Amino acid sequence: MRTILLANLMFWFLSPALFSQKTIVLQPGPAEGKDAYINSAFPDDPGGPNVGLMACAWTFDGEFGIGRSLIRFDLSQIPPGTEILDARLTLYFDPDIAFGSQYGDNASFLDKVTEDWNENTVTWNSKPVSTEVGAVLIPETLIPTQDLVDIDITGFVSDWVNSPETNFGFVHRMATEIEYCCVVYSSSDNAQVSKRPKLVVTYRDCDPPIAGFSYSTQIPGVNFSDTSNSASSWFWDFGDGYFSNLQNPGHVYAVQGVYTVCLIVNDSCGADTTCKNVPVCEMPEPHYTYTSAGQMVSFHDSSTLPQSWFWDFGDGFYSDQQDPEHYFNELGTYYVCETVTNACSVETFCDSLTVISNSVAEYSPTSDVEIYPNPASDVVYLQLKSPVNHKVSIGLFNLQSVLLRTWITDITPAAGLVSLTLEGLSGGIYFLQTKMEGIIRLNKLIIL
Repeated sequence: MRTILLANLMFWFLSPALFSQKTIVLQPGPAEGKDAYINSAFPDDPGGPNVGLMACAWTFDGEFGIGRSLIRFDLSQIPPGTEILDARLTLYFDPDIAFGSQYGDNASFLDKVTEDWNENTVTWNSKPVSTEVGAVLIPETLIPTQDLVDIDITGFVSDWVNSPETNFGFVHRMATEIEYCCVVYSSSDNAQVSKRPKLVVTYRDCDPPIAGFSYSTQIPGVNFSDTSNSASSWFWDFGDGYFSNLQNPGHVYAVQGVYTVCLIVNDSCGADTTCKNVPVCEMPEPHYTYTSAGQMVSFHDSSTLPQSWFWDFGDGFYSDQQDPEHYFNELGTYYVCETVTNACSVETFCDSLTVISNSVAEYSPTSDVEIYPNPASDVVYLQLKSPVNHKVSIGLFNLQSVLLRTWITDITPAAGLVSLTLEGLSGGIYFLQTKMEGIIRLNKLIIL
């Protein structure tokens, strides 16, 4: 049902009766017309001007010759790129010209000429190149005085209007160039205006509309706004089996997702269609936490509405698991990014983490810092043997490299002793990290 409805609407939108059309009639005279007759029996004789033209295969003073005619119409009054709807050529028989009448098996062809020529100098030996590709067939005549009426050369004219530099006209030749056959007709040099070659061209004389739209979403509803450059009617396909002919409709979707929405617009010059993928769903919000055991870090996804994951650990390694584990080969600080995706969007969250070793075997106590008592229970004292006059940052880590507490204090030469409260910490092995002047000192601490 939806397909039938859409097809019917498209037929109405694209009906030629709705288009704004213009018709011109070209029937040039001696000054403007360009046509010439050439013959293989007189290979060096120039082609024009002549009051008559023909295509033939005949004998001339006992010598067989093939006659062909070249014709070109000036289409410069039609703007390049214009859509040609129809183009009809008529060639008129004139009993007063000296070539005789329509005769024999005289079906003929019009071939497109592909290089320039001069009607006053062109000869059989210098005839321009032509192509049989797209040739137009003119059926055999039925009576000796028949006009060749309404020959459809729409394809030729459309090509010439879209690419004016290729308009070199056409050549008229017999389909079978074997004696005796011919068609004869008047040229643009004929004194009778009504007998000259005539071309009637119908084309669209205005630009069709260009469809466009924007939208704003308030899930599950979407408001659509027409932004087309010109339109007199609208047809919306919301992508879920529903339609509208309003200019700026709103639509509520029953199911969240991404929908292909199409707008067809129409005016007197034609129709145009544009389509967009419209997300009708909530975007994901990425976030994660992590726990570490030395250089092994476990990441825990805490994102909202994700459907897929991509992790960049900042060291050249990646993962597409939801909760990956990763071993960092070197100690240091890394910028870890999690990218999550759902049907609506791709979003990224990044955070830094510092990887430090928790191995007692790798631990070397510093001689600059002394902690006591060690083991300790409620309070531990930190003594700098060479105190300086500025702030010192102190951090307490467990064996999984998780930062549990931080202290920032002033250390002066007169007071190099700091008291640190351990209340609430369970018994075990910990590390005290002292950071001063960019230098990190690490001490093992045992809490009872």
